[in-house]
Amino acid sequence: EPFGVHIWNKNTNFLNMETEIKNYSNSVETIEFVSKLNNENGVAVFRLSDTIVLQPGETKIIKQTSPEIKNPYLWTTERPYLYQLASVIKRNGVTTDEITTPYGIRSVSWPVFRNDGDNTFKLNGKPVFLNGVCEYEHMFGQSHAFSEEQIKARVEQIKNAGFNAFRDAHQPHHLSYQNYWDQYGI
Repeated sequence: EPFGVHIWNKNTNFLNMETEIKNYSNSVETIEFVSKLNNENGVAVFRLSDTIVLQPGETKIIKQTSPEIKNPYLWTTERPYLYQLASVIKRNGVTTDEITTPYGIRSVSWPVFRNDGDNTFKLNGKPVFLNGVCEYEHMFGQSHAFSEEQIKARVEQIKNAGFNAFRDAHQPHHLSYQNYWDQYGI
């Protein structure tokens, strides 16, 4: 389903995935659902496979937990390492649907959730000073109908100005922003 792949990690050695799939046909479908994580060089880190039976019109959420990922590369603001999770639907051994989701493995620790007297935000156990900007996605005469090139240029300006955090301001932003935030370490 659109926006149906959700990935998160509670610690940096295991990923949790929930993927929403739907049978849009008028017949029972038996599919193989595959989740495959590759590193940034395209090398497989793990592959999970489940056989799923879907009734006509049925929607299911497939829950999976990865095997242990030993020594994962962690996403940081200086080195925004992104793995690629391929979510694949196969029918009779043939791929009929696939989407790839970039994901940065990291741990985040907010002081409000800790009782250690340390008031710093921590990323992967290290203090990070959050220096953020509010992006309004407005340009005189254009409002928020930005092209892909304009979005990328704005994110590059934000990064080059020394910012490492972002806040949506007043309205949802173009979905391409999120890809650039992840890629640029924001």
